[in-house]
Amino acid sequence: MRRHDLVWLDHQAPWQVLTTGAEARLRAWAEARLPFVVARRDPASDGDQLRLGVPLPLAEQRQRLSLRIEACHVLRTTPPPALADVIEGLAAPWRDEVRLLLADTSALDVPPRVFGSFAWQSLTGLPYLQATSDLDLLWEVADHVQADRLATRMQRWERDHRLRIDGELRFPGERAVSWREYASGATRVMVKTSDACWLSPRDALLSLQAVA
Repeated sequence: MRRHDLVWLDHQAPWQVLTTGAEARLRAWAEARLPFVVARRDPASDGDQLRLGVPLPLAEQRQRLSLRIEACHVLRTTPPPALADVIEGLAAPWRDEVRLLLADTSALDVPPRVFGSFAWQSLTGLPYLQATSDLDLLWEVADHVQADRLATRMQRWERDHRLRIDGELRFPGERAVSWREYASGATRVMVKTSDACWLSPRDALLSLQAVA
């Protein structure tokens, strides 16, 4: 399981709550059969356990809850939803913009997945989106050629459209970088994996040896 993956848990699963006072809300969330999201874990404190999160909707001030749990208690898991799968549930202004974005990037052959508020509203049916919400996307890229093309296309998109795009380019080895930071041409970029975060030379993103 990787960062941004979704998991479902039994509401009686033996977990350790990491957010003070959140036990009852987390149990209710699991009982409603709503997903949790895989977050970056800290090997020093989490060991081999998963670190999972729940971002609550607008009515609950978007509070973020977290827990840790053994992976054997996960009932099922999926990647974050494909952007194409959440379109129909969006209100008209966002739906029209997202359709344009998918059409604009279709030739790149890197279908984006979505996380953040757009994903959570689609997954739960609860209100997460507001006028200032960004669209958070995840692209799986094989090399710098794909990454460069996507970054260039996203820069052009933001010059011509109102919808702000945030998100990550995920290279092989689960090395994710902000598309915006990558597009800046920075020689060193912040890399995130499921259990680490480090500043890496841009040219090392495809190397086998992580540069911490």
